[in-house]
Amino acid sequence: MKTDTSDMDTCTHEQHHMPDEDDEDVCVGDFDEFMGEDEDIDIVDDGSARDEETNRFDQIVGALEDVLMDPEFEDARETFCRSHCGVFEDNDENKLIYTDVFSRYTELVEGSIEKRLKEAVQDFDMQKFLIMLDARKDELMSEVFDLLLSLGDFESFKEVMLSYKLELSQDASSAMQIHCSAMRLYSEEQEDGDERPDLDFGLTISPVGPGPTNKRF
Repeated sequence: MKTDTSDMDTCTHEQHHMPDEDDEDVCVGDFDEFMGEDEDIDIVDDGSARDEETNRFDQIVGALEDVLMDPEFEDARETFCRSHCGVFEDNDENKLIYTDVFSRYTELVEGSIEKRLKEAVQDFDMQKFLIMLDARKDELMSEVFDLLLSLGDFESFKEVMLSYKLELSQDASSAMQIHCSAMRLYSEEQEDGDERPDLDFGLTISPVGPGPTNKRF
């Protein structure tokens, strides 16, 4: 009996067929089947795809922001600025005392920042960070950049001191304002209740030397 092997050969060929490299993967079905309707996809950047310098810069900036938000650091800076802003004038003349105040401000703020960053970041070098900062200044928050700019630029520092001086003058003006309101007086009778002469706010004048009996007005 002769057996027809043509169908068997075809089946065997189909079972052993391997996809070519050019074959495209086809995903059958909807991706939503694998997720709930309310589930979110979180994409986390672990920094592995970035270069070492970028990771280090971000680490330093993060530590720097912690320093700037520290109440102790901010109080020291605020106290210095408020104590010395009075000598600055809003004109083009730069007095010699301005340079002295600027040097003391830089020493205070930069010294505090460098000390704290050395504690937070291993092998921290202020000069190397300043070089990185100049190249990446667009990546900084405006508050951080403005503060660091005031350390190296006298004109920026002068603007900061003038803003403190203006703020203090406005506070002083507000404190000196006197608010007056009309007061109703009763000359012959009280509005309600019993008379209490002991609670009257009269004015008693006592003479310096001997004289007539005290008069009450």
